[in-house]
Amino acid sequence: MTHQPDATEWCAIPAPPPAGHLAIAAHYALNYHPGTLNYCPGCAGTHWLIGRVMAQCARCDTALPLAQVAETPVRPLFVSHATRTIRRSG
Repeated sequence: MTHQPDATEWCAIPAPPPAGHLAIAAHYALNYHPGTLNYCPGCAGTHWLIGRVMAQCARCDTALPLAQVAETPVRPLFVSHATRTIRRSG
């Protein structure tokens, strides 16, 4: 699924930032935000291929994490706890 701006977004589109300009800012996390116009940091393109976890620029293949996924705290999938009833023979 690609994001293509509709006619109302074309009126308020700011000029694209220079390529690589946003990437060199200190402490700046590049994320894809659904529902807004996202410029690619590599080529300043606006067409994206959206997945479940990442968005990929259709022009230069730069991949960005989705904002919702990047804001989710990382949790382990499996947690193993040893109980006192388990004894190792040794």
